[in-house]
Amino acid sequence: MAPQYSNKALVFTAVASFVAGLVIGGLLTRAFFFPGSPPVILDISAQLQEAHALLDKNLFADAERSYLAILGRDPGNPEALSHLGNVAFQQGDIGRALRFYDMALQQDPSYAHALWDKAIALRDKGDNAGAIKAWEAFAGLFPLDSPDVVQVKKWIAEAQAQVDSAATSREGSLKKLFKKPPAAVLKDKTIK
Repeated sequence: MAPQYSNKALVFTAVASFVAGLVIGGLLTRAFFFPGSPPVILDISAQLQEAHALLDKNLFADAERSYLAILGRDPGNPEALSHLGNVAFQQGDIGRALRFYDMALQQDPSYAHALWDKAIALRDKGDNAGAIKAWEAFAGLFPLDSPDVVQVKKWIAEAQAQVDSAATSREGSLKKLFKKPPAAVLKDKTIK
């Protein structure tokens, strides 16, 4: 035997079901005919500006996430690649920084920012010859009297002096080494 419901309970259930149907139907209709606006996606240049501001504030993890997001939209963006190199350089990872600079230069061999930063990283690594090569490529992109080229020419001269000094020192050491044979060689009767 089925339970007996009062007329009031039956009417209340019917009204509640009808109202719930109206609300749900209204929401679905609104969503279908008036979809929400998509999230605002900044253009690449605005994203680069935001990421660079984070880098300037030494918020390296946030800057790195921003540059990676840019590369998600534009995988070959040389500015984002170069600035990821700057993040790595600031964190003390020169090898990783150089890989990012090289990736940026693969995308655009004349990307001045990557050439400049690569030269600085190579100089800090102690690779003066590599730094000179990158600075010369940088200098070839601008007029000889531009302030950046003037500065680079000074750095090239300093680095070249260090390269020359190291070569002279190495050459002198070799001459001293071969001027007089080591004692072990003098005692060895098989060498004539």
